[in-house]
Amino acid sequence: MELDTVAKVRYAWYRLMGSLPADYALQELGEGEDDVAYVYLTQGCRNAQLWMLDNGYQGWRQRSDALSWTGSDATTGGRYDDLPSDFLQLDGNRDRSALVQANGDRWGTQIDSKDDNIKGNGFYILGEEIWLARSASPPSTLYMKYHYEHPAWTSTVTIDFPMNARSLIVAEAADSAMNENWFIGDNEERAAINRMLLKAQAKTRRFVRQTKQSRQWRKPQRLGGRF
Repeated sequence: MELDTVAKVRYAWYRLMGSLPADYALQELGEGEDDVAYVYLTQGCRNAQLWMLDNGYQGWRQRSDALSWTGSDATTGGRYDDLPSDFLQLDGNRDRSALVQANGDRWGTQIDSKDDNIKGNGFYILGEEIWLARSASPPSTLYMKYHYEHPAWTSTVTIDFPMNARSLIVAEAADSAMNENWFIGDNEERAAINRMLLKAQAKTRRFVRQTKQSRQWRKPQRLGGRF
């Protein structure tokens, strides 16, 4: 069965959990029917996104509005802007900057937030903000490329997830939910969920590599104290 509707994904989660929408344990705090299911489908979906991105998938890509910097080197130790509300992960790394100009030219070098003492054309993520390194000289218009998180699951959400990988959403959602005290499954049922997660990951791993090119291993980048 293709998981091509919200209802089918939701039913698959209930089956894996050995539960039903009308279970009292899922509504004992005043939740409506399916509310708990949507909480865990949201969590499972975003966990599945991160797993796929970590394994090489290049979906859910977005370019932000033009960045608008706040603060100064003298008063805040750098300039910063809030991350987009749907931010999940930067679409870049230390070798391939996630900051671009309007024509697509990349700018700057991504650094670790622990290295905020470095000066030059660098940037880093700290909490829910993107920061420029001190003494950075960005162009007047700069955008951020990033991977966006899936919208929260509801009965009317548009599923923005590859069809071939949707079983991973169900398995990740069940893996999170089985640690809640309302789940009464025994060790055998927990083991079944774990097996389902491993099976879904194995299936999805074959899908996330969208070319036949073998994975490239790069040497660690070495940076001096200045850019």
